[in-house]
Amino acid sequence: MHGKAPNVRGAVSDGSGFAVRAPAHGPTATLAPTLAAPHWARQFCSDNLDEVRAFIGNKDGPHARVVHRDRPLGYAMFQVAAPHTNLGGSRSAVAQTVRGHVQGWVLQLALPPGTVLRSGLRSSDPTGPTTAVLIPPGWAFTRISPPGGLFAAEVDPASLMAELEARRPDAVHRNLRRLAMPALAAGERRAMTAAADELVLATEPGTDARHRAAAESRFIERVVDLVLRDADHRRPGELALARARDLEAWIDAHLGDPISMGTLCRVAGVGERCLQKSFLYRRGIPPMRYVAERRLLAAHRWLADGSHTGSVTEAGMRFGFTHLGRFSVAYRQTLGESPSQTRAAARPPPLGRSGMG
Repeated sequence: MHGKAPNVRGAVSDGSGFAVRAPAHGPTATLAPTLAAPHWARQFCSDNLDEVRAFIGNKDGPHARVVHRDRPLGYAMFQVAAPHTNLGGSRSAVAQTVRGHVQGWVLQLALPPGTVLRSGLRSSDPTGPTTAVLIPPGWAFTRISPPGGLFAAEVDPASLMAELEARRPDAVHRNLRRLAMPALAAGERRAMTAAADELVLATEPGTDARHRAAAESRFIERVVDLVLRDADHRRPGELALARARDLEAWIDAHLGDPISMGTLCRVAGVGERCLQKSFLYRRGIPPMRYVAERRLLAAHRWLADGSHTGSVTEAGMRFGFTHLGRFSVAYRQTLGESPSQTRAAARPPPLGRSGMG
């Protein structure tokens, strides 16, 4: 291990793709001439997969990470923070499958060409050199990436929505909550890269607070440009946000119980059509697929916990999978490895904050 940064406030989950430029003492990254780790950035490097899992888990919460080649990981990340935005990069020398989630609006401005994003049973086309990725708050997905580097930024949802509401009050209640992968024209990419670079430089300690605020405002404005450009103007079903959150909490509390579409409709108090539209709006996947993915992630956390001696079969039954073969297939598709591989690599949880090992 080359060095370890302390936990960073409000960091973007690397499972979401939190960006990378190599630390100054690490291998050179090639994302852009100026989007590199500044000397004041918090940094972390490691060749050990378990260390990376534990670091990201302790910083951002549970996630899943699988590498696809038996060689040193060559992982490096950095992060800088403005009052309402976190920016940074990460790099890996090997291909990875990462399952994670984001808390704020995340813009992946650079990522390895050929990256595929999967949400539910839907897989994106491989990214190209002009592809950006815009991810709304609360989104969970799987990222399958070749070796290479990423650069990304997370914007506080309240700050982005304030800018959006000031510019387009009519758009605030429209369907803006879906993952988008716009191809940026040359001028768009230059403008976005320049705004990101300006904000990275404005995070240097000692920078005038007014200059930092102006740089952050310009960057958030550019992100809102992309949000509005990709806005889907179809209204979702009228399932209140609080009720939707209550339903998702109920699902997490009943993962081992039989759950049908009728069960979800009864708990939510709405019909099937409304429920389908609401989940597509909030999560990008149908409600029953959401249930399956929550079960898979719960099974992954349980299998990765080395403090007990439970089996793969027990995990499937515990979290609502009655057919072991289908459980194994869905698990591999979502998490990039088989349940038995996760169980074989299980480690006791670290002391202190819980994270994946």
